[in-house]
Amino acid sequence: MYVEDVGESGLIEKIINLVKVKNKDIIVPIGDDAAVVRTSPGYYMVFTTDFLIEGVHFDLSQISAYQLGRKSMLVNISDIAAMSATPVYALVSLGIKPKTKVEFVEELYEGMADVSKEYNFAIIGGDTVSSPCSLAINVAMAGKVEPDLVTKRSGARVGDKILVTGELGASAAGFFLLNSKIKTNDYLIKTHFEPVPRLKEAQISAGCGAHAIEDISDGLASEIFHICDASKVGAIIYEENLPIPKGIKNVADIAGKLPEDFALYGGEDYEIVITISSDKADYLIEQVLSKTGTDISVIGEIVEKKKGISLLAKDNIKKPLSKGYDHFKKGVF
Repeated sequence: MYVEDVGESGLIEKIINLVKVKNKDIIVPIGDDAAVVRTSPGYYMVFTTDFLIEGVHFDLSQISAYQLGRKSMLVNISDIAAMSATPVYALVSLGIKPKTKVEFVEELYEGMADVSKEYNFAIIGGDTVSSPCSLAINVAMAGKVEPDLVTKRSGARVGDKILVTGELGASAAGFFLLNSKIKTNDYLIKTHFEPVPRLKEAQISAGCGAHAIEDISDGLASEIFHICDASKVGAIIYEENLPIPKGIKNVADIAGKLPEDFALYGGEDYEIVITISSDKADYLIEQVLSKTGTDISVIGEIVEKKKGISLLAKDNIKKPLSKGYDHFKKGVF
């Protein structure tokens, strides 16, 4: 059965059955012209949205519908995490080719629904349209956060330590392996398909007094520039301290790159980069590790804007840090 066989109304009915939830704050659920929800007093609402386009962000010959559904939600949760917030609601819009099988759409939504259950938020609506060439997925997500815990990229201060959760470069290395048809490392490929948003880690960091938090979607270098531009500061990144998985060296050799290139410029890690005063850094690391099991590495420091944004290489030579990925330009990676 194809989407064109059931039509928009039939498809929406199937989607409603897949994402049906009971929540006293949802006044008008999915299925109407708009959703209506009751907001909680004492919280700020946080909104984000992400587009995934077939042929740009994913290849349907490489990823299952279920994995794609999960990833489309997880990358939005990562943005919510960057604000130290908690996801509450999501809206999903799809551009679908008429000859798409209904079972594919159901599997896509099963992935989304499973993530919504894992992270305790509700899918409350969206839109479906015909797309002549490729699948397009847009997720808009709302979260909530206590006013005194909001973390912005503009909060970094001179003297802050720069920290990152987890490891960097695995997703980009997995993407390279997929497109090179060299599927030699299941861990790297899985990391690319199944990101883990650092929701609890960000909330703990905010509670420890973090000044700025940014999720790493376009590569560490790009996120460092975002923080520095917004905060009007500079930064030094310690190449020696970058947390890079061991398996990346072999991939880098095949690609003719350095392992550090994957960590700095590869993107789609969905870890978080944090800045916090130097006297609180150790406490933050201890709290995150003890409460979540996630490692955090100190990878640099915030400096005055006039000192620029630089990379301190392993040979102790300082050089300007390249900006990294740009959606509308050819990046350095």
